Amino acid sequence: MLSDLHSTVILFIILCFLHMPISLGQDDERYRSCGEPFQCGSMNIIYPFWGGRKPEYCGHPSFEIKCESSIPKIAIESTRYEVIDINTPNRIVTLARDDLLSSICLDNPENASFDLNTFSYVSSDLNITLYFGCTVRPGLQLPPSSPNRFNCNSSIFGIYTLINVPFNLSLVTCQEEIIARVNQTSAVALASPTASVEVLRRAIAGGFSVNWTAGIDSKCQQCRTSGGRCGSNPDSGDFACHCLNGTHSNYCNDGPNHLPGNLSSTNPHNLLLLESLEDKL
Repeated sequence: MLSDLHSTVILFIILCFLHMPISLGQDDERYRSCGEPFQCGSMNIIYPFWGGRKPEYCGHPSFEIKCESSIPKIAIESTRYEVIDINTPNRIVTLARDDLLSSICLDNPENASFDLNTFSYVSSDLNITLYFGCTVRPGLQLPPSSPNRFNCNSSIFGIYTLINVPFNLSLVTCQEEIIARVNQTSAVALASPTASVEVLRRAIAGGFSVNWTAGIDSKCQQCRTSGGRCGSNPDSGDFACHCLNGTHSNYCNDGPNHLPGNLSSTNPHNLLLLESLEDKL
């Protein structure tokens, strides 16, 4: 009788272990890593952004932030930006072009591009056109007051235009032009008759804002509520909820975890073993 009881206890313990994932080490690692703080300067970086001690699976693949001299930087398509602000509740990130922050006289100016499946422009911001490599056409001259002109060297200059800041482009020949964005406050300052190159620099430094797509973090609150940490699947880039008991598609109790190598009761081999043990119990 005692021997049967002893066997039953052992089988019960084995059964309990079979119901538990045995690869908790990997699960714990992802859960722990995504809980690591990532602060760059005064900015606390959280999902969907990642970087520093937070691996890619702790954020969205397109949202890597690199902390350079305590300044958060992000590359979108082929353009690098300084991250000025992140408004997580409203899914808004404010950016300033890194190249224009260094110098408004670009040698090889290129238009920035955004994946419109990931980002959308904030409607209150305005486009500004920057013209580079400009010279006055032969026999013509510029008006004595041209606030929207900026010098690049002794003979070549640049020009900016935007709504309410026109310029007679027939007076000049320019080699390159790009479209940039400025916020509404900066646009008003640039439209002032007393605008200067310093006002232009401040406008660029003030940045512009983009929304990231709602679908990127639509599942995150549910994941957090269930005790998980938001992230992504390293293979597919799809949303993933990293939990103490594994990585799930949506939230921590939405079914078996999806990490490879977990010994789960849903494994067909384990089901047969469980049925055999349960029959003996």
